Amino acid sequence: MQTMSVKLEENIVHEIKKISSLFGISYSDFIRNAVEKAIEEKQKDFIYRMSSVPYADEEEEKEIIQELSKLSDDDLKIAKIETIQL
Repeated sequence: MQTMSVKLEENIVHEIKKISSLFGISYSDFIRNAVEKAIEEKQKDFIYRMSSVPYADEEEEKEIIQELSKLSDDDLKIAKIETIQL
């Protein structure tokens, strides 16, 4: 495991201490779990998933990410699903 240093607002630190105490977990475990949950959530994001498209070179990948980041959440909603056989 690697050690990191982060700065947090006092009210966030207070809540971490309160929740950790109530649930009998260490501050580190609480923060580690919260970060893992945030990472898992971001990994589900369409732009994240498209950032590692295996059939695009690095330049194409950057272009795809740049264009996708311009889209709104509404643009990314699935309007219709079709299955085609190749």
